[in-house]
Amino acid sequence: MRIEPKKIMCAIDFSDFTNMTLSYGKSLASEFDSKLILCHIVQVTLMVSSHMPPYLDYTGIESDRIQYARGKLEKIAEAFDIDCEILVSAGHPADEIEQVCRENNIDMVIAATYGGSGVKRFLIGSVTSRLVKTLHCPLLVLHAPEDHLNTPVTNSIKLKQILVGCDFSEGSKLAFDYALSLAQEFQTQLYLAHVMRPAEKNGFSTTDYLKIQEGDYLGWTRSEYLDLQKKTTDQEEEKRNSLLNHFERQLSNMVPEDSKNWCTPITILLEGQPHKELIDYAQKKQVDMIVLGVHGHSLLEQFLVGSTTDRVISQASCPVLAVRHIT
Repeated sequence: MRIEPKKIMCAIDFSDFTNMTLSYGKSLASEFDSKLILCHIVQVTLMVSSHMPPYLDYTGIESDRIQYARGKLEKIAEAFDIDCEILVSAGHPADEIEQVCRENNIDMVIAATYGGSGVKRFLIGSVTSRLVKTLHCPLLVLHAPEDHLNTPVTNSIKLKQILVGCDFSEGSKLAFDYALSLAQEFQTQLYLAHVMRPAEKNGFSTTDYLKIQEGDYLGWTRSEYLDLQKKTTDQEEEKRNSLLNHFERQLSNMVPEDSKNWCTPITILLEGQPHKELIDYAQKKQVDMIVLGVHGHSLLEQFLVGSTTDRVISQASCPVLAVRHIT
C-alpha cells in the first residue's frame, strides 16, 4: 500500500539542530507534495522563590513567548517555497505535540534527539521517548551528534539506502509500506531484515546425559552418547534451515511485484539481539534511515512498548522512523 503523507510536522525547539529538522521536513514535504507544519511548544516555566511556594509563569509572559516563537517560525516559513503552516502552543512538549497532531490530523512528525550518554542522554531524549509511546502518527527521529554545527536549511536531503525491520506483525507490515513509499519517492535501495533470536541448544552435556539415565548409564558406550548428540544437532540444524527458508519466503512475499520495476529489494536474515543486529547492519551498509514498527497501545504497553524500537532510536546514528499500527 502506497503511503502519501499530506501533513508533515517539524517539532522545532530553536536549538542548533533546528536546521537539520527543517531540512528533512522540507525534503520530505517536497517529495510527497505535502503541507509542512512548523510547530513550537513553549514550555511552562516554573518560578521558584525562597520566600514563596513555586508558581507558574505569568500569563502575560507566556503570551509574549508564544508571540515571539510565532514570529521566528513565520520568518522561517517566508524563506521556504512550499506550503507552510505555523502552530505554537504552551505546555509540556510531548503532551502538546501529541494533542496538536490529533487536532490537526498530522501524518508524520519530525523531531531531533541529541547525542550524549547516560543521564544526559536520558533527560534530553525524554520528550522523544514519550512521543514514540504516545503518537498515533509516524515519528521520524533525527540524531544530532554533540559536535554538530548549525548547517543551512536544504531541501536536498538524499536517501540512498533504507533498512526496514520485519517481524511479520501488523506494525512491521505498516512500517514496510512507509519504507517502500519512501524508497519509491527517493529511488533508494531497500533492505528488508528479519532478526532471529539465537536458538537454544538442546544438546545435553555428558553430565546432564548421565543424570537423566537414573543411574542406569554404565551400559551406554561413548559412541552411543555421541550418536545421540549428533542426532540432536542434526535435528536442530534441519529445523533452523527450515525456519530460514520460511522467513526468506515471507520477506520476499511482502514485496509487491510492481515495485520490482523500479527497485530491487534485498532480503536479509540476521541472528542475535534485534536492536543490536539492526544497528550493526545499518552501520555496515551506511544506511540513511531505519524504519520500524511500534507495538503496544494500552497504558501498560506504552511503558513497555517496543523495546527493540526504543533501543534502536536511542543507539542508532542514522534517522529512525517509528510507525505505530492503530487497531
